[in-house]
Amino acid sequence: MFHSRVSLAELAADAVLLCSTPRLARSLRLAHDREQRARGLTRWQPRLALTLAQWLDGLLDEALLAGEISLSAAPRLPLKPLQERILWERAIEAGASGEVEEALFDREGLATAAAAADALLFTWQMRIPESLQGEETRQFLRWREEFRRLCAEAGWLSAAPYLDWQLGCIADGAGRLPHQLAFAGFDRFNPQEIRLARLLVERGVKVVELELGLSQPAALVAHALPDSEAECRAACAWARQKLEENPNARLGLVVPELSARRDALASILDDGLNPEAASPSLAEMPRRYNFSLGGPLARQPVVAVALQLLALAAHPQRLVLAQFGALLAEPYWSAGSSEADSRARLDAQMREVLPPKLSFARVLRYVQKIAGGGRGIALPHLAGDLENFQAAIAAQPARQTPSAWATGFQGLLVAVAWPGERSLSSHEYQARCAFSEALAGLAELDAVLGRVNIAEAYRRLSQLARERIFQPETEGEPRLEVMGLLEAVGTPLDGLWVMGMNDQSWPAPARPNPLLPAEMQRQARSPNASAEVQGEFALAVQRRLQKSAPEVHFSWAQRDAGRELRASPLLAAIPRESAAGYAASSLIADLAVAAAMEMLQDSQAPAVAAGELLRGGTGLLRAQAICPAWAYYRYRLGAKALDLPVDGLDAADRGSLVHAVLQHFWSGRGSQELQERNDELGRFTYTVSHDLKSPLVTIKTFLGYLEQDTRNQDAARM
Repeated sequence: MFHSRVSLAELAADAVLLCSTPRLARSLRLAHDREQRARGLTRWQPRLALTLAQWLDGLLDEALLAGEISLSAAPRLPLKPLQERILWERAIEAGASGEVEEALFDREGLATAAAAADALLFTWQMRIPESLQGEETRQFLRWREEFRRLCAEAGWLSAAPYLDWQLGCIADGAGRLPHQLAFAGFDRFNPQEIRLARLLVERGVKVVELELGLSQPAALVAHALPDSEAECRAACAWARQKLEENPNARLGLVVPELSARRDALASILDDGLNPEAASPSLAEMPRRYNFSLGGPLARQPVVAVALQLLALAAHPQRLVLAQFGALLAEPYWSAGSSEADSRARLDAQMREVLPPKLSFARVLRYVQKIAGGGRGIALPHLAGDLENFQAAIAAQPARQTPSAWATGFQGLLVAVAWPGERSLSSHEYQARCAFSEALAGLAELDAVLGRVNIAEAYRRLSQLARERIFQPETEGEPRLEVMGLLEAVGTPLDGLWVMGMNDQSWPAPARPNPLLPAEMQRQARSPNASAEVQGEFALAVQRRLQKSAPEVHFSWAQRDAGRELRASPLLAAIPRESAAGYAASSLIADLAVAAAMEMLQDSQAPAVAAGELLRGGTGLLRAQAICPAWAYYRYRLGAKALDLPVDGLDAADRGSLVHAVLQHFWSGRGSQELQERNDELGRFTYTVSHDLKSPLVTIKTFLGYLEQDTRNQDAARM
């Protein structure tokens, strides 16, 4: 397929690099810039490194402007992923039969699976024989027919057909092509990528594959660690040791399932490489490490608060008091700093008097009632902002386009003074800007959604915020790159550590698309189709990793949640070495001496002052035995858990009611009567003691028994 494999040094200066990931493209551009600076140049031509989609979009946009492609032949709208899934949801809704169980379907999940199945069919040129069609496949084909109809009527194309249209334009001679083009970081090629390479060769382009990594063999070592946490600590200790030996070393840490391990790993890396970041004032300082993958935008605190506030507007009749109480503790709206203490008291009082679920209007009335300073609470800003918020909600139309809702949502957030009264930090400001872009992204849904209500607009905004990955801008060039398993390294590193090499995860298990026949996917050898396909792909990835640095470490955990684990069979030929020196390294103890940190011994609470009265009795002794810190908080500082709002009476009130009922019933009854009516009274006691769901039921049960008891006594006297 390719003329040859070449290194970066052998590429032509004007060659185009098609990269498998945006991160690899950025890495190759930065490597080129470092090389030019090292040569003493002050001006140079930047390296053209792009993803396949970026290059094709730019190439054909130029062709459209040059008149090489007719506007009438171009699709009206190349669908983005969320737009495509919304259309699949509409197709699934149109194919619903109305059966009761369909209400339990996860429409978003089905739409995602259907979009993936459609892309597989188109990209890998699969045809489904009727003999292999099960009920799920037949249902998918009905949805697909409706999806295609919707796209054909509007002139839209989903991602895979749009790429095919772009390739057709290149085949027809559109676009100014480079003399040389290199594919970089592709561990496997699908049929569309192979077709692109052939078309480029036919048009005279020299197509090559970029050789990433080292040409000579690396020193490979495999380590067995007790568990996943020990893996993280050993890798961190290794990175610290290498950076102590060479502060300018470039290291890599490869982590499968990086999104799931990110927070725990960041904490360990801070302990080992940036302990000073424990100070709140330095929480956003540049790190010696950098994650290639950020987290969902919706998880950023300032954005999470915005979404919670908009949820109040979208569902004003379904407010959960405990969630509103948590929102009161957030500083990113209204006077979150100056009124923090009063808002905390408000939360505690609302939990005592209001039901667990209520309307926003009722909460507002309660806030207005006590906002003037009643019960020691002064909340003038909160009350005013909530009133403005309610007025802004009432001013919104019942239905409008998503772009109009984006403007409306911005107005709602302004009404409650989001993002708060204090200045934002750099990361918070970047998150706010990213959220503004997500709001603007609602406008892209106008064509596929039309006019919707506020609840649907909010659902789509939440979806955009969850799917958008947010990563604060990296300052400088961190020495340790933390990346996912499938990410390619742009230039060779000085050392690489690969975690999670267990047999259950490497090679990854086969996961064929559930809407397509598994046998058909195996025959086409599509991604995730079979264990054989996964094994070949894992070998290709591992070979790439083994050439990424002169020193490569692989590690795996021996246990996980009580289960015994084994090493991946792909590591069988790699020599094993103990990592006890890394795993046993006490990072905190070492850093206490090396870092400029102040260590305070706070294990002893202040002595009890003369005349200070401590209450608690045996409860204090019990708390002290369980947790001295909690005993101090509870009995010295007076801390206690907030009440949990409940419908009706809480557990203490129900217990008091039952006690009073039973006390009244047993009062005045002698032992002789109790012995004569033992069975009957036992049944009544059990009923009263266990029927606590409703105090009304308990009282009715008691009164009914008394009424029956009175009739029995009257009959005996007669």
